[in-house]
Amino acid sequence: MFCFRKRNICLVLFVNVVSPLIAQESDASRLRVLERGFIRLTLSSPGDEQNYRGTRFDHSGMFQRIQVGRHQLCERWHAGPSNPDANDDVTGPCEEFGNAAPLGYAPKRPGSNFVKIGVGILKQPTESNYRFSGPYEFVQRGVWTTEQDASSITFKQSLFDDVVSRSIGYEYQKIVRITDTGFRIEHRLKNIGKDALNTDHYNHNFFLVDSDKVGPNYELHLPFAIKPINRMAGFDETVLAQGQTIRFREPVGARSFFAELSGHANQTSDHGFRLKHLPTGVTIECRGSSPLSKMNFWGMSNTICPEPYTQINLEPNADFEWSLEYKLSALGE
Repeated sequence: MFCFRKRNICLVLFVNVVSPLIAQESDASRLRVLERGFIRLTLSSPGDEQNYRGTRFDHSGMFQRIQVGRHQLCERWHAGPSNPDANDDVTGPCEEFGNAAPLGYAPKRPGSNFVKIGVGILKQPTESNYRFSGPYEFVQRGVWTTEQDASSITFKQSLFDDVVSRSIGYEYQKIVRITDTGFRIEHRLKNIGKDALNTDHYNHNFFLVDSDKVGPNYELHLPFAIKPINRMAGFDETVLAQGQTIRFREPVGARSFFAELSGHANQTSDHGFRLKHLPTGVTIECRGSSPLSKMNFWGMSNTICPEPYTQINLEPNADFEWSLEYKLSALGE
């Protein structure tokens, strides 16, 4: 809903009014666009020149821009020239599997292969512990197919760690679907290997509204009473957690902040957040369809990231479906 005020008159516009729905792809940039009403999503696809090619994040469904009316909800937070091969040169909502322990990473088996879902097969170095900051050597990049229609983009990937043993194998599908009030990210993961798939999944949610730096202009609300733990040094001097709300005491500046936000009960009703930019009234509300297993909160001056996690445990031939629903709104001055 948008409210434009002039003197004492308020004109209210709803996102779900009848409006043209547009899907397009730029031949020059290979960027894919979904547009409905006042919402415009710009994404890239695996294999495209601009798409992320690093070893950490899922290569599919990479958001380049999210626009709600005249407002921008995300932008590139790295400085300097863009580098798709970098570990975390990403923008907007992007996802990762196995943040702490990817599939097949064995502490005592340097040189063996391991798997990052949505990425590919990677080679384990001599280090005994996995580091999400990587990067790692590719053994095989996952092969993707991408399809687009008027309201959605579908990404699919199948992968085996070894064509003979087939111990780790999966079929993965992600659909980014535009809605009347925002967008939805739908996932389906099937275990087609011989070993169980035990991993986690989360969305990093790199947001920033209209290039306004992170500080007191932002407010985060969660469905549960927040108890920050495992806090980065200086977190309490920058961030104020009261009840179900997080605010900032002052601009973040050159610092970064991190904490795990405990207090939830591992329930589906806990899986979500509402991020608000106070000067513009821009609101990003996210709801997950699966139980919340963990909630992290990280950021710096040019990005603010609520990170809800889902735990996934799949026996061979089993599959799992889950989704993240985003509702976007803004008020005009």
